[in-house]
Amino acid sequence: MKENSGHRPLPNLSVTDAPLTLVVAVGGNAIIRRGEPGTIEKQRAHSEQAMAPVASLARAGHKIVLTHGNGPIVGNILLRNEAARELVSPMPLHIAGADSQGGVGYMLRTALVNQLRLLDVERGVVALVTSVLIDIDDPAFSTPDKPIGPFYSTDTAARLAREQAWSFVDEPGRGSRRIVASPEPLEVLELREIAHLSELGTIVIAAGGGGIPTTRGANGLERGADAVVDKDRTSGLLGTQLNADALVIIMEEDAVYSDWGTPGQRELRTLSVADARSRLASGQFPRGSIAPKIEAGIAFTAGTGNPTLICSVESMSATILGRAGTRIVTD
Repeated sequence: MKENSGHRPLPNLSVTDAPLTLVVAVGGNAIIRRGEPGTIEKQRAHSEQAMAPVASLARAGHKIVLTHGNGPIVGNILLRNEAARELVSPMPLHIAGADSQGGVGYMLRTALVNQLRLLDVERGVVALVTSVLIDIDDPAFSTPDKPIGPFYSTDTAARLAREQAWSFVDEPGRGSRRIVASPEPLEVLELREIAHLSELGTIVIAAGGGGIPTTRGANGLERGADAVVDKDRTSGLLGTQLNADALVIIMEEDAVYSDWGTPGQRELRTLSVADARSRLASGQFPRGSIAPKIEAGIAFTAGTGNPTLICSVESMSATILGRAGTRIVTD
């Protein structure tokens, strides 16, 4: 069943005389699918699939800033850290995040360049390692809740908690997993460079994995922090700072649903900001999955007055034209 099925397409999506600025957030699961081994061949194939509709938007002349998740990829980097601990000094989480930005950014850039060439489109594409400013006094540091990396035995987790001051959460039947803070992003530190490149017509891949969490001391000096900033929240912030015409959030499902996983689940085609806030407050959107996307959409749409579109890779083009997906609007 669908609710509020009528919505209008964005203007000027098929012409180049009035290009739109679009921030497109691609989830990490669009590259490594759930249940797959995550081979590089599969990652490349999924990247090509994800970039095909983006190339079509680029052909129409729109300014595009891509963001991406890194959940499965940075987890693999941390797993390699642990496997080679006796041979190579493990890198801190913020360096692992930068590493994943480089790798995923390269893969998406190559996929998008290839898709553009198939369409005979000449557009520059650049992947930019991006940092985001956070507050070291953010309450999230007092209550870490973001699981990262591999599972450990109880004894190993206890040792690492003593030696590294790490926090852990137990998952029955799987072991103990490290948890870190997920603070709010305050500022995309490379915003000026992203905006400048976008104005030149370059497609920018930025803020991978939510960006590298970065603190700034009283002397103005920056330092990376071992935390994870939610990718969708950073994408919404970046869209707001760029005053983008739309924020497009890509996920596994084709739309947002109410009562997900029950016989009464309903596809939500249009949500006002007020309705989205109400449903979020009532617990209708699970914290561990769709809630951050809804929160990002609310913040972006309330801040800019422009729509947030939430959909799958396969339905992206139809969603932008108003024929699929979920749209968050001001009223």
